[in-house]
Amino acid sequence: MTDPASSPVRPTKRCLDDLGIGFPDLALPLSGIDHPLIAKSQDVPREVASGGAERVRSLTDRVWLKSKCRNLRGVVAHLSAAEVEHAQLLTDADAWWWLAAAGERKADSASDFYKAIEAEAIRRGKGRQGVSTTHLLPVEIDYKRLSAELAVQSVLSIQRVVRELIAKSLTDGKLWSASTAEHMITAGVHASDGEAYLAISAEGFLDPRTIAVILASVPHVAESEWMAEPGGAMGIEPIPGQIIFSAMITASAQAQILDEFSDDG
Repeated sequence: MTDPASSPVRPTKRCLDDLGIGFPDLALPLSGIDHPLIAKSQDVPREVASGGAERVRSLTDRVWLKSKCRNLRGVVAHLSAAEVEHAQLLTDADAWWWLAAAGERKADSASDFYKAIEAEAIRRGKGRQGVSTTHLLPVEIDYKRLSAELAVQSVLSIQRVVRELIAKSLTDGKLWSASTAEHMITAGVHASDGEAYLAISAEGFLDPRTIAVILASVPHVAESEWMAEPGGAMGIEPIPGQIIFSAMITASAQAQILDEFSDDG
């Protein structure tokens, strides 16, 4: 289980709007956006764990914590499952922590961020007892973005596993296998005279999209160049529920794959 003190803090769409930032490419988790306040907010879970976090005292309907960087200010909350509409998306590796809104510090001014957010909560709580910050919690677009990120990260993770297996086989000529959440993937390479014969097998819950993701992991190999190998290849013996494909990969593709993992030894 992920240590809560090292959990990422995701900015909501409301917060990104406050900061004048649009959604980045899906390959970049929102917690990784290069912005000083978002980066500083990643410290809040650790501050909570060490007892050093500062609470926004004027927001009394739930616990909100301060995030400060230069003249920028934000409010961060750690949500419980009961407060989250799409709890199934929030895995150990993802977001229970949210940076919900942001603004600037303006000393002795009604437009100071923390004074403005207090006034906003009072208006939202009108007719009720006390303030209301429910409107600051993540909304549908925040969960849709998270769902899309997780889908992209799953694709990138599978493709990295495939290329790593190929890199290992290029190095020693052996078959290499690895398990992902739903698949067992095996790769083997036989290299000769600059080109290499590659065989990849996958077993588990497979659909055409999964197969396309696996085969698209290999650079410079077009979809039409892959050949199904129902009888097996490179010493991979087919078993029920397993699919095997083969293709030739060029020297430049081999170099690209090996270079990707050169720092991994």
